[in-house]
Amino acid sequence: MMKSNSVALWLFYATVFTLPMFMRINNLLLGAFILVAIVGNLRRGLLSKMKRNLIFGLPVVAFFGLAVLGAFRDTSLENLGFLEKHWSLLLVPLAMLPDPQPFMERKRAIFLAFMWGCTATLLICYTQVIWEMISGGEPPSYFFRWRHLGSRFTKGADTHPTYLAVFVVVSVFFLIQDKKSSITLKSILIPILILGLFQLASRIALFLCILLLLFLIVERVRRNNWQLASLVFGLVLGSLLVNYYGSDYLKQRIFASDVITDERRFARWEVSYEIFKDQPVLGVGYAKIEHLRRIGYLEKGLDRAASDNDNAHNQFLEYLSTQGAVGGIVYVLCLMYLFLLAIFRRDILFAIVFFALLVAGSTESMLVRIKGIEYLAVFGTLLMCIVSSNKTGHEDLHHA
Repeated sequence: MMKSNSVALWLFYATVFTLPMFMRINNLLLGAFILVAIVGNLRRGLLSKMKRNLIFGLPVVAFFGLAVLGAFRDTSLENLGFLEKHWSLLLVPLAMLPDPQPFMERKRAIFLAFMWGCTATLLICYTQVIWEMISGGEPPSYFFRWRHLGSRFTKGADTHPTYLAVFVVVSVFFLIQDKKSSITLKSILIPILILGLFQLASRIALFLCILLLLFLIVERVRRNNWQLASLVFGLVLGSLLVNYYGSDYLKQRIFASDVITDERRFARWEVSYEIFKDQPVLGVGYAKIEHLRRIGYLEKGLDRAASDNDNAHNQFLEYLSTQGAVGGIVYVLCLMYLFLLAIFRRDILFAIVFFALLVAGSTESMLVRIKGIEYLAVFGTLLMCIVSSNKTGHEDLHHA
């Protein structure tokens, strides 16, 4: 293996490890990985099959195409700024797919780095909470108060609670299905990760964990007794702690049904849908969407949403309003393709990766921030690397 390829792999591990945390550090590592990998591919002449690589990476690259559609409604070079967050959707496939074999062979190591990154992020956040409580003279019962939850909990790691919650769910499932990790390690880490979901106040992520629990009971209980016990222990312990020590805010976030049926949420969705109806084919584009949403929010009395420049809080509606029916159709087709491809290949870990993104996208616009975009770029391309490597291997055997 060439030195540049080895350096690229270590940079990729570092990128995946820091994906749940510090955005600037992660962006620098991602940029370094892309640069080293693409230069290495050029030196070895691997980019000569660029067309084939882009076709294989189409389920990911198509999202970059949507970003271009949303950005360029005229020829102004200022529109390039709208693409800043989206370049990984094009460049990560160009960095990984020309030489997919090393990534396929290191699938477990990549997910392991991701899991340890999530664990490290939670530990950073918990360290911040403990320090704040000690310096403020707060009693232990304040651990689950509002000032230590959600975005306040994650500020020390410079990350967003919704994305971290999705990453944690994927990490939990990785640990459960990983045969090489020890039972002791799983019994320690799974409850820690589950407790983190309560601190993140993520109802969707906890819902995904309950679905995961049902999956284990129905399909894998005999092979995963310890993992099942760890998952149940984490969920029960977290529920008890929230019930006895949690603030009213946290209890409402986790247990109250009106959080889902909140009329303000539906009103925000309606604003995005009305914008879509005005430009149903190609949408209004990035340059206009915030202004039009702000007007719609004010008309419906959603002053807080207007002042905060809230997005649609639904990824499908986000694409419908910004890139029209084209955006909505591409979003559904590409994500469902990746999800069903994983199911067809009986790779439940990858199925969870994309299912979690789909479910979280029902209440959050997961692909408007760089964390969600990079998550899709990295793991979508990793799945296609595995598919590409297997196909190439079969072709080599056929021609041998």
